[in-house]
Amino acid sequence: MSERHLSLSEAQKQLADLPQLFQEIEEPIIITQDDEDVMAICSMKSYMQLRETIASLNQTLQILHDEKFMASFRLSQRGIKGDPLVSLEQLRRELGWEDENLESK
Repeated sequence: MSERHLSLSEAQKQLADLPQLFQEIEEPIIITQDDEDVMAICSMKSYMQLRETIASLNQTLQILHDEKFMASFRLSQRGIKGDPLVSLEQLRRELGWEDENLESK
């Protein structure tokens, strides 16, 4: 994939033609000013795909930062792999419940 570059003045001249161009290509066009990349223009389809990808990655990061969920996930993976059972005390430590009094009296 080769990037297309347009100077800012070229982009201004071709602005009305860009929608047609984006029907033919999917790659963004890099806009330059004084030989430096200053922005990128992409099709609406590419923009929406990028937004969906970012939203999905943000959800994944939220899940990965949820310590209780991840501890539970690791425990479930251990069960799937057939690892030996763990003691109640170890389970409490892994779930972060070591300070809670869960024993019935």
